[in-house]
Amino acid sequence: MAPGKLPGSDYATLVDDVRDLRAFALVCDLRSLTAAAKVMQESKATVSRRISRLESVLGTELLRRSSRLVEMTADGAGYRARVGAILELLGDANATTVYGREAEPSGQLRVAAVPGLDAALAPVFLRFAEQYPQVVVAVSLASRLVDLEAEHFDVALRASTALADSSLVAVRVGDAPLERILVASPSYLAARPAPRRIHDLATHRFIGMGDTAAPTTLTLVRRASDETVSLRLPVFFASSSIAFTKELLLAGAGVAILPRPSVQRELDEQRLTHLFPGYIAPGPSLYLLHRGGRFLAPKIRVFVDFVREALHPGRQRSPRR
Repeated sequence: MAPGKLPGSDYATLVDDVRDLRAFALVCDLRSLTAAAKVMQESKATVSRRISRLESVLGTELLRRSSRLVEMTADGAGYRARVGAILELLGDANATTVYGREAEPSGQLRVAAVPGLDAALAPVFLRFAEQYPQVVVAVSLASRLVDLEAEHFDVALRASTALADSSLVAVRVGDAPLERILVASPSYLAARPAPRRIHDLATHRFIGMGDTAAPTTLTLVRRASDETVSLRLPVFFASSSIAFTKELLLAGAGVAILPRPSVQRELDEQRLTHLFPGYIAPGPSLYLLHRGGRFLAPKIRVFVDFVREALHPGRQRSPRR
């Protein structure tokens, strides 16, 4: 890389620039100059010079190096996130150009998903892995909103009533996996009169989903007629975790609304009881988000299409930005 020039500013140095960036990314990921040099089939000194050249051009320290440890600085971590996207884009663009759009999808696919939908999503992900054996799916469950670029995720599945505007491409894959129902344990219902009408819930212990115990408005929709019933309820206990709420229910704590897939096993085993099966609670839609771009990686493209078709067969593609 020519001194004083930013990476890629001179086409004649582009190949060397890319190797410098690849060396930096490998050192960050492997935390070792020696290991990175082995992958690149270069000497440790050459890899070290590549890192120093990058730092000189950027005017900042990217890595802290000692005899036993290599770690990223704050600037280095931010640069690594962007370098990863650049290198992946370049590799995917090359594959698409050389082999066409039917290039075999491959590599690791990092997916961030919302908790509580394991039963609905696990079979879909398994079928995808079986159909595309060269793609290794790595799923991370998190209630918080992840940063796809900074945290190196390829795709995120998010539940929301309305997505904030962003540069991400959002594909709505439906509501079915997020159908929410009222449930309670047989032990809880045996200890007090079971609710016969929806308004009877006002006399029961309601477990709210969230991190506040403020009163909540319960809205239910009748399946047969779309009739809506709303009821203001005090909250006996609140939890932002679906798994924790389910454990509270099994312990006889009260009544709660949870996604059907998260409690289907307990319903089948009769450890939980479905209350008012003629009603459902309208929930957020499920969206699949990715960074988009002109050269969408084959592994991401086939995953988006596969999940959309699996959760909503026959639905027309309708991404938004």
